[in-house]
Amino acid sequence: MKRFLTILIALAVFVSAYTNNLGANCENGTVKQKKAYRYGKKGYFGNASFTFTDFGAFLDDEGWLIDKPHYGVDIINGYSFNPYLDLGVGLGAHFQPSKDKTEQYIMMPLYVYFRYNILDRKVSPYLAAKAGWAGVVYREKSGEQAGKFNKWGGSTYTNLELGAMVRFKDGKAINLGVGMPWYFIPLLATGISVNVGFTW
Repeated sequence: MKRFLTILIALAVFVSAYTNNLGANCENGTVKQKKAYRYGKKGYFGNASFTFTDFGAFLDDEGWLIDKPHYGVDIINGYSFNPYLDLGVGLGAHFQPSKDKTEQYIMMPLYVYFRYNILDRKVSPYLAAKAGWAGVVYREKSGEQAGKFNKWGGSTYTNLELGAMVRFKDGKAINLGVGMPWYFIPLLATGISVNVGFTW
């Protein structure tokens, strides 16, 4: 896990340096900017998103068990190095009913967020990755413990996403992406997710 985060951060630094150089010319030992950013910005950014994951699947001793979909919200705060590269930290709350419908699991991932926006245009495709740790609690829906929360443990968490965003001149944007989250809790949980977000 530490090795993965180190590689992710190193990749972010490399891409940032590379994309910054795309907008500059070297002439007689001086650096001259070609043009200002059109839609991207440099500086703080925030993102709030809603995620719906369908075909949730758990892997245990009995094999793959198809479960109900889960849904969640995420808040990300970070820094835009240029119109192409965003790096931040996110926190989410994802809700997943169990297969026997008597409990509800809540996963709360804390993660490093990396997004590469391919174009500095109003509409741009992007690639995004999340990697971190998720705390897991569950709530009984029936019996003596009904309504009470119990700690179940922790899980590594990753999510790879491909999507598109519509950006505005004031730095705000809306995005729509499709991803594949992975939880190890210690059962393997995965699915296909749809993410709708707003960036400011």
